[in-house]
Amino acid sequence: MLTLPQIKNAKPRPKTYKMADGFGLTLLVQSDGAKLWRFRYRFAGKEQMLSFGQWPQVSLAEARQSRDDARTQLRGGLNPGAVRKQTKAQAKVAAANSFRAVAEEWIELNRGKWRATHVVRVQSQLDRDILPSLGDRPISNISPAEVLAVAKRVEGRDALDQAKRCLQRVASIFALGVRTLRCETNPARELVGVIRTRKVQHRAALTFDQLPDYLGRLENVGAGAETKGALEFLLLTATRSGETRGMRWSEVDMDKGLWRIPGERTKTGMEHLVPLSKQAKAILERMQPLTGNGDLVFPSPVKKNEPLHANALLAALRRMGYETGDITAHGFRATFSTTLNELGHNPDVIERALAHVPKDKIRAAYHRSQYLEERRVLLQAWADMIDAKRKGANVVPMRKKAVG
Repeated sequence: MLTLPQIKNAKPRPKTYKMADGFGLTLLVQSDGAKLWRFRYRFAGKEQMLSFGQWPQVSLAEARQSRDDARTQLRGGLNPGAVRKQTKAQAKVAAANSFRAVAEEWIELNRGKWRATHVVRVQSQLDRDILPSLGDRPISNISPAEVLAVAKRVEGRDALDQAKRCLQRVASIFALGVRTLRCETNPARELVGVIRTRKVQHRAALTFDQLPDYLGRLENVGAGAETKGALEFLLLTATRSGETRGMRWSEVDMDKGLWRIPGERTKTGMEHLVPLSKQAKAILERMQPLTGNGDLVFPSPVKKNEPLHANALLAALRRMGYETGDITAHGFRATFSTTLNELGHNPDVIERALAHVPKDKIRAAYHRSQYLEERRVLLQAWADMIDAKRKGANVVPMRKKAVG
């Protein structure tokens, strides 16, 4: 029988040679120095051979154990080579039917429909929260309790939205498994509502009557032109903070008075058209000499090639005297919606101005330009109302038909 020192000291020769360990196990020492384990046996009158790997990755003890296992199979009337092939085939089938395999297929099926950033988010949650527990399990064997345990671990971090998305994504993966006959049921489908719901906290927003005071503070605050321009532009356009902060000159058509936000920069992933009021265009005209030579309309004053940071807006609001909970940049959208709905404007036009996509997929298909002219009238009326309020005039509610 071989010893470890013999194996370590075996030197390569011009030709491959064998070192026997006994009961069919040998070590092949090749001319390049590689040392390979081989097991030779006879089955049905024919000599056959199995490879057990390479030393030292496979130790002497491990090679002997593999040999003994093969000899046990022979005594039971089985061909070790055939058993290995069958085991590999079963492992391959099991891998194709694992939760991980179906999850990877699900991502590939949706990759063309999702934004690249969304693909990254989905893959990140799979890698972090889902696949470590479910990935290597046969999808047909996973129980509702196992799925619930995964979601509850995420909930335990107080990441309630992530926990709900976790369940939704697992349910979508199981749905693909059912469609491709790799499982019969969808255990995640029955778990709707098991994640606790956080009490909704609405974004802090000013009332319409508070806007003159806000605009007065904004005019006098010590902040850069980019920050002050963005804070006023947000109010006039009712767009999302990230959309305004990342606004590019290439997206603006001053002649048509239109801002075209591409889908990769919107929350919905769809292009959004924003008609520009005279007041909004005036802000852009003020910014043109300052930032018109660059890509961004409201760049960071520190890094001109990067958008203005959300913290810059927050810091300006704090310098204006607003405390946490008084106001947020996102809250202007609530002011816009509440005020115009109370004044009797068409709620469908308001919703489209806020880039809220209809749930109906057919309606959503042409949402980009839906109510475009009505939105143009609405946003101009909104800007005029703000100007009038700033000057101390009373704003009289307009009839719905006056603005679409």
